[in-house]
Amino acid sequence: MTRAKDPETEELLRREGDRVSMLRMQMLESHPFWGYLLLQFRMIPCLELPTFAATDCVRRIWYNPRFTRHLTAQQLGFVLAHEVGHQVLLTVERCVGRNLHLWNCATDYAINRIVAQIKKPGFHEEKMYHVPEATIPELGKVRPLLDARFEEMIAEQIYEVLAKEELEAPRVVTLRLCDSTAEGEDAEEIGRIDLPDVADHHGGIDVHIPVDISPEQAEELRERLRAAVETWRRSAQRGDLPGGYERELFGPMRAVVPWQRVFRNFLGQATATDDYSLTRPNKRYLEQDLVVPGHHSERIGMIVVALDTSGSMSKEQISELVAELTPLSAMAEEVILIVADAKVHEVVSLDELPRWLDAAKARGGGGTDHRPVFKYIEEHRLAPEVLIGLTDLYSAFPKLAPRFPVVWVVPPDHGEAPWGRVIELE
Repeated sequence: MTRAKDPETEELLRREGDRVSMLRMQMLESHPFWGYLLLQFRMIPCLELPTFAATDCVRRIWYNPRFTRHLTAQQLGFVLAHEVGHQVLLTVERCVGRNLHLWNCATDYAINRIVAQIKKPGFHEEKMYHVPEATIPELGKVRPLLDARFEEMIAEQIYEVLAKEELEAPRVVTLRLCDSTAEGEDAEEIGRIDLPDVADHHGGIDVHIPVDISPEQAEELRERLRAAVETWRRSAQRGDLPGGYERELFGPMRAVVPWQRVFRNFLGQATATDDYSLTRPNKRYLEQDLVVPGHHSERIGMIVVALDTSGSMSKEQISELVAELTPLSAMAEEVILIVADAKVHEVVSLDELPRWLDAAKARGGGGTDHRPVFKYIEEHRLAPEVLIGLTDLYSAFPKLAPRFPVVWVVPPDHGEAPWGRVIELE
């Protein structure tokens, strides 16, 4: 965190920090999709930022309290949602060699249009956030990129229009960003990230940091977006989800990379270095059927694996998955296997899995019904951090999703999941 020496600046940092925290919780309550994504970011005050905000699109959002203090809560909410929008639209990944200045402008036009359309809950016309168009002391006139002619266009289409126009050339700035992991009196110097020659695209709200995202980070972002959609679903689809967004970016929501990597990424969130983790949900919000990520430092408690023995999974596929489950013993307090078809037949501990698999005595083979599995969990007062279901999904399920994340590992020929994350085996 930025270290301030005078009381006035310290009070400014505290006051704006409180406002940002309040807006994060408000967004989570009103628009779980957007709020979930905002919670994934570390919010870092940076008094040297030449505009309201900046983001690396993966882990951090920087904001300048000297400027944000002049914004209303609705305008500051617009800025925060705008930064989340860069992740929602995967703007870094979609640039693919385009002129960076034109692409920055195009994505801002697209993001601002989406954020401006977010409605206040319970109101059909009242907007949740207000466009921060104003004259700000020390910053000047702010005029975000928002144009009605781009109303029905995605960023790529807007880019093609802008490419035919003569845009104002960007000014070049040097960004001096603070890293929140630095501590002590010299934290500002030790944790400083200097980025020279950054193009300010005159968007008014933020400066786009030139970053390269690795394939692993790109998949991490997509997993985070899927989790945000799942959070929105579990909240009875409360709040805003950009129209056509789920279908456009995810299609049937299946894995497009080797399933082992997706599987490890999903479970690995529990011990990742992010501030929050989906697989350790905040219990305060579980009572509201809302999946809110808990803090990463908490260890995984219990993982339940539900094996469908109705004949849908081959022994080879089960063996492959067990190999992925074995390392969980190092990060989870307990791993339990529930063997079932239309009823629960066996409950096996992680230590017993290899011997159980070698014996190949899985009972079952009848019809499939997952309701007894969830009933068993409820009756025995199990509290899993995540349930992993090995099945073809041709089954009966409880009408309501459980209060813990569910990931289904399925063969290529499978049914539809009523809820949860689907990972398809090759």
